[in-house]
Amino acid sequence: MSRHSARSSAYNRLRREWLWNGDHGWTCHLCNRPVSPDVVPGSPQSASVDHVIPTSVAPERAMDVTNWRLAHLVCNQRRQAAPVVEPPRGATRRW
Repeated sequence: MSRHSARSSAYNRLRREWLWNGDHGWTCHLCNRPVSPDVVPGSPQSASVDHVIPTSVAPERAMDVTNWRLAHLVCNQRRQAAPVVEPPRGATRRW
């Protein structure tokens, strides 16, 4: 699957359905802050789908919802294709 096919109408339908009907808790997995479903799509704090394993690394996982996490658009754009950094085990505050 090419990068462009990830933007297909089937992908967009699945993404919209996952965003609005998914059980993701409306918390950005990158910053752990709330994501509001009421923010205008395309704005920095809007909801977006982050591919844990980036599509540039594994394009075949573009439509694999088990590879998706909720993120603010701005958080997702900052991360790009970098690995997801997990907080240190036992961390009790934001680090």
